[in-house]
Amino acid sequence: MRVAIAGAGGLARYISDEFPKYGHSVVILTRREKECFRNRPYITQIITDFSVPSIVTALRDCEMLISVILAYKAEFIDIHLNLISACQLSPKCKRFIPSEFFGDIENYPDLPTFYWESREPIQKVLREQTEIEWTLVVNCWLGDYIVPRRNLYLMDIGEAFPIDITGNQIVIPGTGTDAVDVTAARDLATALALLADAPVWEPYVYVSGTKTCWNDLAQLVFQKRYPALRDVKRVGLGEILGTIQNSTDPEELLRAHLQLFVSLGAVSLDPEKVEAHRRKFFAGLEFRSPEHLIDEVDEDPDKVV
Repeated sequence: MRVAIAGAGGLARYISDEFPKYGHSVVILTRREKECFRNRPYITQIITDFSVPSIVTALRDCEMLISVILAYKAEFIDIHLNLISACQLSPKCKRFIPSEFFGDIENYPDLPTFYWESREPIQKVLREQTEIEWTLVVNCWLGDYIVPRRNLYLMDIGEAFPIDITGNQIVIPGTGTDAVDVTAARDLATALALLADAPVWEPYVYVSGTKTCWNDLAQLVFQKRYPALRDVKRVGLGEILGTIQNSTDPEELLRAHLQLFVSLGAVSLDPEKVEAHRRKFFAGLEFRSPEHLIDEVDEDPDKVV
């Protein structure tokens, strides 16, 4: 299958590694050519300005479109509406996965609020049309940030991830025992490759590698990789709400909304739904635990997990 990927960031790189293993050719839609995708079998780059005519041309011979564009501004909405319109105009590309990939968006659709404001307009358009098939991938935290930056394709998000090994700090929101689902980015890419072959999708598809909590992840990092990283700050719900109400710092507000997401249970997925979708869509996929990722780096310090 020929699959178009809108966006050329870290997740697109994992997709370009994994999709060809499952018989898929990848077409990267990007504003500028990227060296990491050049001269690779089954990978094509197409330069686009993300206007509808440009996207329609890029989708020629593609059967499916996945967006991995990450943004929170109005431009994100405009691009996704153009992606939807292009699929509707395309004679062949009639399956679409918009860029979500964070949190239990089925049960907590309006959290975090900054996420909902840029995603709900797209979901509304998808719900109200019948020309293309679509699904929302329900995935929570990517767990790769517990290994060094050189072992990732993902960009460094610093303090946004509670265990910030680059900044040498851990800030645990909530109780520390609040459940969180984590998945390796490469495993998510593999899951998307398998999902491409599914004959019919559901409105929400659940993907999770492991259910854990921040206390356990912090302990794993202490024991397995960074024994000196023992200073842990804890942020309770009251402090989180106070920051959201009073702060004017955009980065601080972003972190607080993500911390609230944890405290409210919105990054813990229904295990029955996760297991049902593993059987239905991802049979045979061995999801790796956070400990497994650390072990892989210990065995090969140059490996991108």
